[in-house]
Amino acid sequence: MSVLSSWIPVKGVPRTPTGASAPRRPRPLRWTAVALTSTLVMTVAGCSSDEPTPLPVTPAAGSPSVIPQQAPDHTGTDSDGSVLAHEITIGIDPLDGGFNPHLISQDSAFVQALADLVLPGVYANGELNTDLVESVDFIDPPTPGVAQTVRYELNPAAQWSDGTPITGADFSYLRDSMVSTPGVIGAAGYEQISAIRTSGGGRTVDVDFRHRVADVSGLFDHLLPSHLLRDATDGFTGGLNESIPAAGGRYTVDQVDRQRGVVTLVRNDRFWGSDPARTEKLVFREIRSVQQGVQMLRSGQVSYFDLTPAETTFDAFSLLPDTRVSVRQREAALELTMSVTSPILSTAALRREFAALIDRGVVARLATGRSTDLDIPGGVLGEEDPTAFASALAQGSSKDGDADAPGPAGGSPSATPAGPTGPTLEAAIRNRPLRIAADPSDRTATAAANTIVDLLARKEVAAEVVLAPFTEIAGDLLPSGDVDAVVGRRRSTLDPVAVADRFQCPGAVDPSDVTASTASRASDVSSMSSRSRKHPVIRTGNLSGICSRTLDSTLMSVLAGEETLDAVLPELRRVEEREMLTVPLLAETRIIVRGPGIVVPDTDIEEWSGHPERTTSLLSTAAGWTAVEEQ
Repeated sequence: MSVLSSWIPVKGVPRTPTGASAPRRPRPLRWTAVALTSTLVMTVAGCSSDEPTPLPVTPAAGSPSVIPQQAPDHTGTDSDGSVLAHEITIGIDPLDGGFNPHLISQDSAFVQALADLVLPGVYANGELNTDLVESVDFIDPPTPGVAQTVRYELNPAAQWSDGTPITGADFSYLRDSMVSTPGVIGAAGYEQISAIRTSGGGRTVDVDFRHRVADVSGLFDHLLPSHLLRDATDGFTGGLNESIPAAGGRYTVDQVDRQRGVVTLVRNDRFWGSDPARTEKLVFREIRSVQQGVQMLRSGQVSYFDLTPAETTFDAFSLLPDTRVSVRQREAALELTMSVTSPILSTAALRREFAALIDRGVVARLATGRSTDLDIPGGVLGEEDPTAFASALAQGSSKDGDADAPGPAGGSPSATPAGPTGPTLEAAIRNRPLRIAADPSDRTATAAANTIVDLLARKEVAAEVVLAPFTEIAGDLLPSGDVDAVVGRRRSTLDPVAVADRFQCPGAVDPSDVTASTASRASDVSSMSSRSRKHPVIRTGNLSGICSRTLDSTLMSVLAGEETLDAVLPELRRVEEREMLTVPLLAETRIIVRGPGIVVPDTDIEEWSGHPERTTSLLSTAAGWTAVEEQ
């Protein structure tokens, strides 16, 4: 995937593949704490409305009482004598969905960056987050049936912004939600967990795996406040629709004003780490037109932008003085995924015939409303050849008689030969039109689905768009065959969990059989046994429903570190080509604009580091930004 400008993003730090604690990099000394008497603190707090007032700490029952120090105030005067602002305003895309970073339907550059600023994770930028955990170690499994056990020792000071300690209950809640919720990101790693056991007041967390996962650094990222979401109706899927109720990062969500299109973060006064946020307030304001954004930059109302480009975005911002504009790719793409359990697209030959009717260039232009800064992927799984998708269309269907050719989960392999002797799409749609699903909160996906239907109509192929929440699409409509395909955003990241997510056979999970709620209070032990039960199959990350015993075995070997991902990528690409599961429509492009006045730790925008997998934006580093106050 190419970057469309001269700016070359810094490559991310490789994830630590072992369970040992990664050494923490030394951080530059950014501030000097000045000790004040309690009388002076009270006087200043009473006189300044800008100073945050720490909330009283109310530790949870049975947990150690930890009173964090108030975060030092980094606003004031910079080293060169300039006055620093208490607030930075940042321009973003319109707010269309919720703020859960684990849901495919809400996976945007802003939501991922917001989660990095607000929610805690075991690893950050590929390194162990020692603010949250003191160590991560592989220990001896408790029983012979456990493939591996990982122990997390949590920092005793770690707590949510409402004073509740961060404990193993938050680990269990995230794991349970990931394996029982359709349409999530990265479920494959959590599905290997068989039990979560806690001790030491919830601060020691032992995680047992049924199958080995060599790289655990992608697990337990963006933990959620389980004490506020677990008992709420649809807490995981709907509890973050309007805000994030509690924070465990450097910022907390103060206000979400959808009418004005504003999300306000304030510095988390309960953040216990050694490097708190440098600016008191971050204000994210949606930009609804290029003209609005340019005018706000001219007037100094907004200093930084992270936007989906429009036709003239790059040119308009580039004209402004003292402004840096760059174009970059986020490792995500808009895709059409076809279901192997569809009564219409049940064979590779029919899926190939359908895919051949889609003009991807037309879909990309009409779905985005632009013809500039468009990047249409050549294929999936990191395929850089621009002709890869066209070559896949020319490939034959699955071989006849292949006993282990991938097929639908729980069904027989797809083995219908291609060619005029097989069923045609025209014959397949005699009973009902072909149905393409999209989540209505995703404007681009909805526009793309409508464009595809219009293209099919010109070919006299009856088709219709079905609008539904993505969790309903992945949990019900696709598995039941009520819809035949779905248009949505998918990560294009290449790592063992991401590829397992895409191809691993969908599992039957009982949502009521969860780790924390079935835990014995006496032993504080929990377990999952849903694999042995018969329940409806949901699609967490494998939206096509493809299933192969051989492929599953290969994916387990990659997760366990027994085979490298590079070694099996050719095989996975052959599966995609042979079965024709996905039509890549549009790579996600971002326009990054930095105006004058923003003070950052690095000297130049080209040196800024983002997320190691580039799934988030540079906004993830905003906790270290400051701005110079206009005189």
